[in-house]
Amino acid sequence: MSRKTIKITALVTLVNERNRVSTCQPDIRHGWNAILEEVLHKADAYAGYGYLTASEVPAGQKAGVTGEVGRFTFPDESRRRYYLKTGK
Repeated sequence: MSRKTIKITALVTLVNERNRVSTCQPDIRHGWNAILEEVLHKADAYAGYGYLTASEVPAGQKAGVTGEVGRFTFPDESRRRYYLKTGK
Protein backbone atom coordinates (compact mmCIF):
# COMPACT_ATOMS: atom_id res chain seq x y z
CA MET A 1 0.00 0.00 0.00
CA SER A 2 1.42 3.39 -0.95
CA ARG A 3 1.24 6.26 1.47
CA LYS A 4 -0.72 9.35 0.43
CA THR A 5 -0.48 12.88 1.77
CA ILE A 6 -2.37 16.10 1.20
CA LYS A 7 -0.94 19.61 1.21
CA ILE A 8 -2.24 21.79 4.01
CA THR A 9 -3.12 24.46 1.47
CA ALA A 10 -5.41 21.97 -0.30
CA LEU A 11 -7.11 21.07 2.99
CA VAL A 12 -7.67 24.76 3.83
CA THR A 13 -9.10 25.36 0.35
CA LEU A 14 -11.43 22.36 0.72
CA VAL A 15 -12.77 23.39 4.14
CA ASN A 16 -13.10 27.06 3.13
CA GLU A 17 -15.11 26.08 0.07
CA ARG A 18 -17.35 23.74 2.06
CA ASN A 19 -17.93 26.45 4.67
CA ARG A 20 -18.94 28.79 1.85
CA VAL A 21 -21.30 26.56 -0.17
CA SER A 22 -22.68 23.99 2.26
CA THR A 23 -26.31 23.92 3.36
CA CYS A 24 -25.79 21.36 6.13
CA GLN A 25 -26.28 21.98 9.84
CA PRO A 26 -23.70 24.26 11.54
CA ASP A 27 -22.60 21.36 13.81
CA ILE A 28 -21.18 19.59 10.76
CA ARG A 29 -19.16 22.66 9.77
CA HIS A 30 -18.00 23.07 13.37
CA GLY A 31 -16.66 19.51 13.17
CA TRP A 32 -14.56 19.98 10.06
CA ASN A 33 -13.45 23.41 11.31
CA ALA A 34 -12.18 21.79 14.53
CA ILE A 35 -10.19 19.20 12.58
CA LEU A 36 -8.70 21.87 10.31
CA GLU A 37 -7.75 24.07 13.28
CA GLU A 38 -5.97 21.17 14.96
CA VAL A 39 -4.01 20.36 11.79
CA LEU A 40 -3.07 24.01 11.30
CA HIS A 41 -1.94 24.44 14.92
CA LYS A 42 0.12 21.23 14.88
CA ALA A 43 1.78 22.32 11.63
CA ASP A 44 2.39 25.82 13.03
CA ALA A 45 0.45 27.16 10.04
CA TYR A 46 -2.58 28.72 11.78
CA ALA A 47 -3.11 32.41 10.94
CA GLY A 48 -6.68 32.87 12.10
CA TYR A 49 -10.01 33.08 10.32
CA GLY A 50 -12.66 35.53 9.23
CA TYR A 51 -16.41 35.13 9.11
CA LEU A 52 -18.23 34.85 5.79
CA THR A 53 -20.76 37.55 4.88
CA ALA A 54 -24.27 37.05 3.51
CA SER A 55 -23.03 37.60 -0.06
CA GLU A 56 -20.59 34.69 0.35
CA VAL A 57 -23.02 31.97 1.46
CA PRO A 58 -25.95 30.31 -0.35
CA ALA A 59 -29.18 32.30 -0.55
CA GLY A 60 -31.38 31.68 2.47
CA GLN A 61 -28.46 30.50 4.65
CA LYS A 62 -27.18 32.37 7.69
CA ALA A 63 -23.95 34.30 7.29
CA GLY A 64 -21.03 34.16 9.67
CA VAL A 65 -21.19 37.89 10.33
CA THR A 66 -23.67 40.69 9.69
CA GLY A 67 -23.84 44.34 10.64
CA GLU A 68 -21.31 47.12 10.68
CA VAL A 69 -18.30 48.12 12.73
CA GLY A 70 -19.30 48.30 16.36
CA ARG A 71 -22.59 46.48 15.73
CA PHE A 72 -21.62 43.07 14.36
CA THR A 73 -23.70 39.97 15.00
CA PHE A 74 -22.67 36.38 14.32
CA PRO A 75 -25.70 34.37 13.14
CA ASP A 76 -23.64 31.25 12.20
CA GLU A 77 -20.14 31.12 13.63
CA SER A 78 -19.35 27.98 11.61
CA ARG A 79 -19.26 30.08 8.41
CA ARG A 80 -15.52 30.79 8.42
CA ARG A 81 -12.65 31.38 6.03
CA TYR A 82 -9.31 30.14 7.37
CA TYR A 83 -5.90 31.71 6.70
CA LEU A 84 -2.44 30.17 6.54
CA LYS A 85 0.78 31.65 7.83
CA THR A 86 2.87 33.01 4.98
CA GLY A 87 5.21 30.40 3.56
CA LYS A 88 3.16 27.37 4.70
